Amino acid sequence: MRALLCGEWLKLLRQPALLFWGFLSVPILSLLFKLLMEGLVFVRTGRHDDAPVDVLLSAAHGLGLSGNSMGHLLYGFGAASVLYSEYRFATWRLLVPRHGRSRLLLAKFGLCLTALAAGLIVAVFGDMLLNGMMAVLNGTGAAGLVLRVSSLPLLVTAFAIALLELGVLVALAFLLVILTRSLMGAVLPVFLLAIGSTLIQVYLGADSDGIALPAYGAQALRDWLFSVGPAHAGLAGLAILSGWFAGLAALALAVFARQQLSSE
Repeated sequence: MRALLCGEWLKLLRQPALLFWGFLSVPILSLLFKLLMEGLVFVRTGRHDDAPVDVLLSAAHGLGLSGNSMGHLLYGFGAASVLYSEYRFATWRLLVPRHGRSRLLLAKFGLCLTALAAGLIVAVFGDMLLNGMMAVLNGTGAAGLVLRVSSLPLLVTAFAIALLELGVLVALAFLLVILTRSLMGAVLPVFLLAIGSTLIQVYLGADSDGIALPAYGAQALRDWLFSVGPAHAGLAGLAILSGWFAGLAALALAVFARQQLSSE
């Protein structure tokens, strides 16, 4: 499995555009947007917020980018492309005889999760760097930054929530690629699910909480983590995300194990 995962990483590294746009662009664009907003405030007022910033807590809040609807379009493109390339170039018939189908699919899934985790790490350290830059510009320096050890569990938990939410996205993209053998047949439904979840929440408000969609499960977990929502809602959110993840991954593996690949 380690050799397969290394091979998948080698293929991804040889496609820097896919690596950037599919896995790293969302956190980088999110940081640039935050920098722009902070810069506009600083230019107009001449000062930044004087209150000390908890860098770990700020980074934990920044990991909410995993629920960004537009970000799901890019993430879906990245995850789907990893699997679709084997259909496009008809290389499954070369790989399947040498490796088990489950091992091949798990290696690609592991690649996507590690690449997404790398992007989230970029978001964490980028947020810390941005807060440091703003503290220097504001003249407060190190006094404007606070490093609370008590915020570290929040950061780790927020990271796990973001990765689980993106894991559901990867599992859905893989299932759709396997079923349709098409890139757009996977990317568009993933994006429409994210947009649809946002629109339903806008129109239904609190009534949408009873709908078991991944976006609502992740948001319930984040609300619980940052003490906005009740504990039972957090548990329900965890159950929703875990159920989607396990169900989609198992279904993708089952369909892939029986798929005809002699000409792919």
